[in-house]
Formats: sequence, C-alpha cells, structure tokens
Amino acid sequence: MSGADGTKTQRRCHHCGRELAETMHTRSTYRVDYYGLHTGDVEPTTLARSDDPTDLMTVMRLVRAVEVFTCVDCYRRPSVRRERELLFRTELQAAPDEEAAL
Repeated sequence: MSGADGTKTQRRCHHCGRELAETMHTRSTYRVDYYGLHTGDVEPTTLARSDDPTDLMTVMRLVRAVEVFTCVDCYRRPSVRRERELLFRTELQAAPDEEAAL
C-alpha cells in the first residue's frame, strides 16, 4: 500500500491497531493476516433502467469511501464481526427513537 507521496505505508487493524502483514502465498497454501472492508457514507439515488427508462430503481450511492481492515485475531471476536456487519450494512442501524420503541 502506498501513500499519496509514493512512500510505503503500513496497514493497521481498525480495532486493535496492530500492523498487518501481507498475504503469504506458498506452492500449496496461503496465510491471510487481515480482512478488508470497503464501506463509507451512502445516500439513496434513483436511477432509470437502461432497458426501460420508465422503470425507476433506488440504489445506495457511495459518497465517502472508507477502508476498514481487521486482523484475524480481532475478526474471531463476535462483537467485531457485528461491528463490521453494521459498517457494511448501515441500514441495519436503528435510529435512537426506533430503539426506544422496541
């Protein structure tokens, strides 16, 4: 991974902060040290289908991209997996007034 100035930057775990190693490939296996998640702020956008312009669909458009890296140790924790799921699917996060109603 390279920074804006071309220098080498080290990825770190979003949860514990440790440096992450690149995936190691051998002839018969591989070793993964982290999982990456491409997420960010989204907004609903309405688009017309190319084959039928009268058929509109609403999609979530990525407004601000965020990369979240999780080391294999943190990924084993259920709380981290739940957090990653909420980062990936922001529609699952209930608004504070919705939580009070439940």
